[in-house]
Amino acid sequence: MIDTVIFDFDGTLADTNQIVINSFKHIYEVFQQENCDEKYILSTFGEPLELTLTRDFGEFNFEDVIACYREYQKDRFNDEVVLYETVEETLSYLKDKNIKMGIATSRLKISTMQALERFDITKYFGAILTADDVKKHKPDKEPLVRAMSILNTSPDRALYVGDSRFDMECAINANTTPVLAGWQKDSEKLAKKYNIKYVLNKMWDLTEIVK
Repeated sequence: MIDTVIFDFDGTLADTNQIVINSFKHIYEVFQQENCDEKYILSTFGEPLELTLTRDFGEFNFEDVIACYREYQKDRFNDEVVLYETVEETLSYLKDKNIKMGIATSRLKISTMQALERFDITKYFGAILTADDVKKHKPDKEPLVRAMSILNTSPDRALYVGDSRFDMECAINANTTPVLAGWQKDSEKLAKKYNIKYVLNKMWDLTEIVK
């Protein structure tokens, strides 16, 4: 019996795709003086930001790069980022059903908490694991294992909802059930590659899995 649902954040609860793409393009222009291919940016979705920036901007001071990235998003987040359709209704439904909920994201802690507070959904989550809280990031199982431990549940009683290959692999590595947020361009391909049983067309579909 399922008693816990853990969510990714970017691309799963909130549509952050365009602001992330634009942020990457901005820092490439500032530091590399070149355009960044959008397909490459999309391939990094789900990867910890620190890992991506360290790899791509290793010759620059990391704090300068991350500050530029954050500053670009700071004044745009409220206008450009929204929760996906039926997210809040689904969270409220799960809470009423006494389903425990958590977040396991590769987003940095400060921006995760700011985003959750911005949408007033922090109250739904008993565990919030960010890139700053783990040593090994998705697709390693650590974020999910730690979230399940905090929520006092086990892999056979938990679902992990995410949109990227990192999310699906993380769930599989943690021996819990992956649920694919099926609203991204490569969702169909991911579902086939990882043989995903549960694919959501909208978040409310989750209520049919957790009854």
